[in-house]
Amino acid sequence: MMSPFDRDVWAILGMPLDNVTLDQAASLIERAVETRSRLSFVTPNVNWMVRALKDNAAMRQIINADLSLADGAPVVWLAKQLGMPIHERVAGADLFQRLRTDARQGVLPIRVFFFGGREGAAKGAHEALLREQGRLVAAGWHNPGFGDVESMSTEEIRTKINAAKADFVIVSLGAAKGQAWIEHNQAHLDAPVIAHLGAVVDFAAGTIKRAPRWVSRSGLEWVWRIFADPALWRRYWNDGTDLIGLVNRRLGPLKKASVPHAEPRAVAASQKVGAVKLSGDLILAHRASLKSALVNAAQYPGDCTLDLTEVGAIDASALGQMRMFEQCLMRRGNRLEILASKQTQSALKAAQMDLQGVT
Repeated sequence: MMSPFDRDVWAILGMPLDNVTLDQAASLIERAVETRSRLSFVTPNVNWMVRALKDNAAMRQIINADLSLADGAPVVWLAKQLGMPIHERVAGADLFQRLRTDARQGVLPIRVFFFGGREGAAKGAHEALLREQGRLVAAGWHNPGFGDVESMSTEEIRTKINAAKADFVIVSLGAAKGQAWIEHNQAHLDAPVIAHLGAVVDFAAGTIKRAPRWVSRSGLEWVWRIFADPALWRRYWNDGTDLIGLVNRRLGPLKKASVPHAEPRAVAASQKVGAVKLSGDLILAHRASLKSALVNAAQYPGDCTLDLTEVGAIDASALGQMRMFEQCLMRRGNRLEILASKQTQSALKAAQMDLQGVT
């Protein structure tokens, strides 16, 4: 598994996103399968984003993932508003199809296990891959029915998945429960790649038809999905109105904070156990200096306080690096707290960072 600081991560309203294309994401999955390295990835769409911006637990799930892909035209549009170089939607369904239709000679086959989904969908997806006999190999399936994460995490279920010798476990339990199941079980599973890709199981099984490519490219796939599954309209309506409200409140402070008031100041850092103090403008031009400071700070044990009281500007690039630092602490059971200046307070609150105090 690569270091989180090796990723090109940015933060959209505080939510981390990797700046990767569809082909690059597919290559990362291939590399993880070849090297048997952990790769848990998420594909935040509008629903994911709204939950993350309202619920710290959902935000932590995204921070803790090994890869975060922009799934949804509104997500890409917001990234552009914040000056992020994420110009391409990387949907989970597109990524699955990219691997599924890869007909290159000599590529490593990828064994796929389907977990969850509607009644009959996991079995149908498994059988579809069996019939194709393509690059994606049907490894197995399991529908745990209804229940909580604990009841779906028995030793019997884990043994079944491991016995299938899967390379890639595709989970479909609803985004919140599915990601909680992944975090609860990943350490006990042998498969290197795992992700919650809910609709992919239905698409693979053929129980729901995916929108034509021109519809997806136009950003109107959500309209197609409503026609295919009318029950989705209420969720899309609620998510859309919630996102508009969140953007109205948070986008302005983040855009304002990303621009230095004068000539950009270089980043300087002073460190001690449990604390790192930064000064200067935390912007893309100074990303290497910020990364170096955070990599060094991550070597210290325990919780950490990030002192930003002498920081001027802070942009989406810097917030992305800070999220990766937070991931390092989270995975060893520690916390990140932030001291903010009045100049950065509004932006850090808009980015949903854990503020300890303001000076």
